[in-house]
Amino acid sequence: MNQFSTNLLAGNFDNVGKILESFLNQWWGPLLGVLTAAAAILGIAAGLKYMLASQSGDEQKLKQAKNFAIGIFVGIIIVFLIAALVPVIVASFQSWFDNDAQEFMSLFVNSVI
Repeated sequence: MNQFSTNLLAGNFDNVGKILESFLNQWWGPLLGVLTAAAAILGIAAGLKYMLASQSGDEQKLKQAKNFAIGIFVGIIIVFLIAALVPVIVASFQSWFDNDAQEFMSLFVNSVI
């Protein structure tokens, strides 16, 4: 059995919070940058699709273009919600793994409220 699974089964979570925080510090910014760029590209594509559909006068294409734009808007909202919640969740897990119950409960209460 490797060291990680041995520590996990023994209830030794000392490094888990540090690993999560390291991941968040290294990859979260670039990941959000890529998602933002993808949203911008899809937004431009939705605008072009809507313009072409409105010029053609086809109601079915216009409806599809509107649904495409709504889907992109909902996706952007979901990404922003995830971007806001992930650091709080990681901080909560790190506090929990560090066996600091009072800090964990205050982070949990503040994130829920």
